[in-house]
Amino acid sequence: MAEEKKPVEPAGAPQAKKEIPKEEPKGSKKYKSTVNVTDATPGQVVKVFKKVGLYGECYQVLVRVMEGRDKGNLLRRNIRGPVRENDLIMLKETERDVRAI
Repeated sequence: MAEEKKPVEPAGAPQAKKEIPKEEPKGSKKYKSTVNVTDATPGQVVKVFKKVGLYGECYQVLVRVMEGRDKGNLLRRNIRGPVRENDLIMLKETERDVRAI
């Protein structure tokens, strides 16, 4: 009986890559994105101060909280994207205030 010899690969030869199956996150179907606004608090832009950020991509604005335990408070916030006075925005939290620049 003749033995079959397997070809020997050199030490630096590339090896076949193993495919790793991609896992979907638990609780989602096909990476469906949803935004939960039930935890957000509405606020109204009172005054737009100026553009901030390294490239001027954010606006610093004064916001009046419309509902919740901080109702009526004025907060200075940074908002990304275009914004005007009297716009309504949804705030994730109402306890922090940004520094005036």
